[in-house]
Amino acid sequence: MLGLLAPTLVAVVAAFALGGSRQGLLDGRIRGWPAAVGAFAVELALYNPPLDHQPLALQIGPWVWLASRTLLLAVLLANALPRRGAVCWPLLIAAGGVALNSLVIAGNGGHMPQSAAAAVAVWGANHIDPDRLQNVAPMGPDTWMPWLGDIFPEPAWLPRPNVVSVGDLVLATGIAAWAFSFLRPSNRPS
Repeated sequence: MLGLLAPTLVAVVAAFALGGSRQGLLDGRIRGWPAAVGAFAVELALYNPPLDHQPLALQIGPWVWLASRTLLLAVLLANALPRRGAVCWPLLIAAGGVALNSLVIAGNGGHMPQSAAAAVAVWGANHIDPDRLQNVAPMGPDTWMPWLGDIFPEPAWLPRPNVVSVGDLVLATGIAAWAFSFLRPSNRPS
């Protein structure tokens, strides 16, 4: 998953190289940021001990995760939609990535379908523990919209490589464009 941060790091370096300032990022107010932080906190708690082994978490956890994704989507859209007449297109792109992921998660029982071949390429054959809550499920013949699932293995040379989806790539692109647009020296979005 750290590979998804690479576009944002490149965008930040490029913006600073072009004379950008961190002041633009500090001036950019994110409406609803506590809700986004809360969504990430729920996900962090849900998929780690001790909650990830609890029967209730195993039963309703996938739907709680989908609800947290929906909350994150709402925050992105609230910040992407026109304020003072300007659409913040990078956040609209990021919202598109979250929407793609949410769509495939909802269509697959609250789990992100994951390519077995891609997972084996990254972690080896024994990467899924059936006794704990997972946000992914192996792809099968009944997987809905498998092309939107986790199908791209990150390179092994990355720290903590993962398997990512089209939605993850779109989200990473949007966040990188947002960081660049707020850090560059002029024409900051409203």
